[in-house]
Amino acid sequence: MRSPKLLELEKSIHNLSLDEKLWLLEKIVWQVRQITQEKNSNFTTSESANIGSNETDINPIWKIAVEIGAKIPQEEWEKVPQDLSKNFDLYQTLGEED
Repeated sequence: MRSPKLLELEKSIHNLSLDEKLWLLEKIVWQVRQITQEKNSNFTTSESANIGSNETDINPIWKIAVEIGAKIPQEEWEKVPQDLSKNFDLYQTLGEED
């Protein structure tokens, strides 16, 4: 169950611009990486060096998603339900033919 604070935050995020959402996402990803690095601090030096060298070669998933999204025409985005997955089952059955 989501807390009321999270639900309020979700509503606030909906009103942000794309740039603001991307900025927020970067901050969240950065914090998650910091926590992950702290929890994995027991790695040996060589293992940590290998992980660090690969990070610059790979785009973050959100950048890949934005690149893919930019290729989709605006009229297709307008067809996407605003509630996203909340009524996923309903949207799945709407397109089925008997």
